[in-house]
Amino acid sequence: MFKGIYTPVVTPFDENEEIDYGKMKLNLDKWGKTDLDGIVVLGSNGEFVYLTEDEKLELVKFTIENFTKEKKIIVGTTCESTRGTISLSNKMADLGADAVLILPPNYFKGGMKEEVLYKHYTNVADEVKVPVMIYNMPGNTGINLSSGLVARLSKHPNIVGIKDTSGNIVQLSEIVRDTDDDFAVFAGNAGYLLPALAVGARGATLALANILPDECCKLVSLFREGKMDEARELQKRLLEPNFTVTGRFGVPALKYALDLLGYGGGYPRRPLLPLSEDNKKVVEEVLKTYGAL
Repeated sequence: MFKGIYTPVVTPFDENEEIDYGKMKLNLDKWGKTDLDGIVVLGSNGEFVYLTEDEKLELVKFTIENFTKEKKIIVGTTCESTRGTISLSNKMADLGADAVLILPPNYFKGGMKEEVLYKHYTNVADEVKVPVMIYNMPGNTGINLSSGLVARLSKHPNIVGIKDTSGNIVQLSEIVRDTDDDFAVFAGNAGYLLPALAVGARGATLALANILPDECCKLVSLFREGKMDEARELQKRLLEPNFTVTGRFGVPALKYALDLLGYGGGYPRRPLLPLSEDNKKVVEEVLKTYGAL
């Protein structure tokens, strides 16, 4: 069963928008020495929508070859068609991915009724060689996977969990309630990590863990040890840095924060643009206030 803290890692680009494998290697080495349980490659923070299939395969191959074998690697394999999702997922499985993470198709969102989505995910899970995790991110897709749909999907033997980035703690609670204990319910944002754990989430996939991996893992440890006062204080401290690199400025801020903290963030790929000088100062100040700088 998947549990603990994973981070959806960035894809560093150089000034020519090519993947910077030197920075990627640096990051993998550093993340490998943390308390993270694993990483997600080709998640939203990995700018997967801007990569070609060849780039995706090359990046995942490099990651698997250069990351510690002691931690798991989940790969985002979202495509708009069921056929494409199956094909890419199995290519990643052949490279050595431990599981795949899949958003719902969303271009024709008006047609993505629950029965369509149910068939999409079960058809994928029927044919993919590794475990499938559902990815619910209505803020980007415009589609919310209801707790009832997730509960139905959880009965498939090859659908093993969900990353839920809806921010709806009631929905997250319903999913925990209506799925078996071995179904991995993951929070998708550090802003509600402690509440998610409190209602039964098994872990989380957190952008913030790119830059503060051990702190995110510490919150889980404090919760499991019953040190709730310390856990609450840490949760409150994480709110501002988390918001800064997610909802406020997004991937460009996360990459700049990585650069500041000795990782290799690199450039975003257009149409995303690097942070302005004013916004860089905001990120610096937030990290200084937290105590990371």
